[in-house]
Amino acid sequence: MIRFCVVDDHEIVHDGLRAMAEREEDLEFAGSVTTAGEAERLIAEARPDVLLLDMRLAGGNSIDTCAALSAAFGDLKIAMFSGYGNTELLEQAIRAGAAGYVLKETTTSRLPDIIRELASTGSYFDPRLASGLLRRTAGGPKPPAFNDRELEIVRLIARGMDNHRIGEQVNISPHTVKFHVTAMLRRHGLSRRTELVRLAMDLHLIDDGR
Repeated sequence: MIRFCVVDDHEIVHDGLRAMAEREEDLEFAGSVTTAGEAERLIAEARPDVLLLDMRLAGGNSIDTCAALSAAFGDLKIAMFSGYGNTELLEQAIRAGAAGYVLKETTTSRLPDIIRELASTGSYFDPRLASGLLRRTAGGPKPPAFNDRELEIVRLIARGMDNHRIGEQVNISPHTVKFHVTAMLRRHGLSRRTELVRLAMDLHLIDDGR
């Protein structure tokens, strides 16, 4: 029996994964918590084989949490559970000791096999991200997640500005602002402007949305 736990600040995620496990004879949902601070206690009590750790936790840094849990529980297979298809975050997760990186868009029917793969082989990385990381590594110096102009726009989005006001601030047209925003969303696999702000915060490019 493969035991797995979840750290995610959305209860609906817990419910969905618990229901998934109930349909699988070899998987056991061993517990869940909503904050990074509760994660160590959960692992110590439940002793799971696999942990799905939300990349974006309220009130906690998931990369730091991954590193701490990896150091404390050497046999635990930690997979970052992320809405970000971003190779820079993947690299950070690997450096923190993550054994996997699973996109939240992954279908529920695929997740049982992913958990089994983590438990049996010790790793699972979404193939789209893994191949992108290999291409970038092979291609020499990696490009930044945001160039200077893009980061300037993201900072202004974080301040609640619309395209017209951003254009006035950086001296470009609202249409050009929209072009930059659309390009960033597409490149990072995101759908909302606020997700660009969260991504920049997770990469420590802006502080507290400013």
